[in-house]
Amino acid sequence: MSRKNIWVRDVEKMLQERAMSSTEISFALKDRFGYRYNPHARKITLVLRGSKDKFIEMDKVSVSSPLSVRRESHNVSLWGLREVRYQSNYPYTSL
Repeated sequence: MSRKNIWVRDVEKMLQERAMSSTEISFALKDRFGYRYNPHARKITLVLRGSKDKFIEMDKVSVSSPLSVRRESHNVSLWGLREVRYQSNYPYTSL
């Protein structure tokens, strides 16, 4: 794992508890782990897709952006760990 993607270990820890969208992961990395330059949701999706042996893209979930002038929602990836089972609705806690 390259030094610039060192945050993947922390994502793995977070996904032990519950499945999270790539947007939630981005905010949690900043809030819980204090990353100064946390990765944006698109980068999280690209990196986790490259590690298919650990992570699974479970679904697409709709999120709205509070900063958007048009208030349009968009879809982001919902991520989990391949060996963990999750509830089928929010907050997608592990079983």
